[in-house]
Amino acid sequence: MNEKLYHKLNLINQMIEHKSKMNQNQINNLSRGQGRILAILQAKDGFSSKDLAILLGVSVSSVNYLLNKLEKSGFIIKVPSRQDKRVLIINLTEKGRNYKIKSSVGYDIFDCLDDDQKQDMDEYFNKVIYELRELVQKENPEKFDKQYKRRKELLQDILSRQDNIYWFNLIYGEAEE
Repeated sequence: MNEKLYHKLNLINQMIEHKSKMNQNQINNLSRGQGRILAILQAKDGFSSKDLAILLGVSVSSVNYLLNKLEKSGFIIKVPSRQDKRVLIINLTEKGRNYKIKSSVGYDIFDCLDDDQKQDMDEYFNKVIYELRELVQKENPEKFDKQYKRRKELLQDILSRQDNIYWFNLIYGEAEE
């Protein structure tokens, strides 16, 4: 049964990715990754590419690829850090600050469930998230703890404004404590 559930979850993820990419192409001229970076920088400007990679859960080279595209399009500029000239800090240009990101997320996929089913699914997701977190942490506790702590600090910094506290609590809610 585990294998069946895993493959169904993978299929759901693939379908969500496909739907998101189709919607993204119709409403924005940016890739999903570029949009995510702009959204982070619009919430709080001035991250290094390493911190952006931690926030997005991707490699620094992937972030740098996206940053180069954003820079060529005039959305961002890279400036050397005052503390360490080897580190580049990413700042939005006026164009980047004013760009309106339109969501391509289809939250309506859960409309097929009633409220009780949604609550049950939320509890199931929390259990799976908690289990995955424990497994990943066991594989490399030092690296996990360092990255988890840094990601939590970065998110808290970004999402500490009152209008964003909901998202911080959602990400670091009961399932992750």
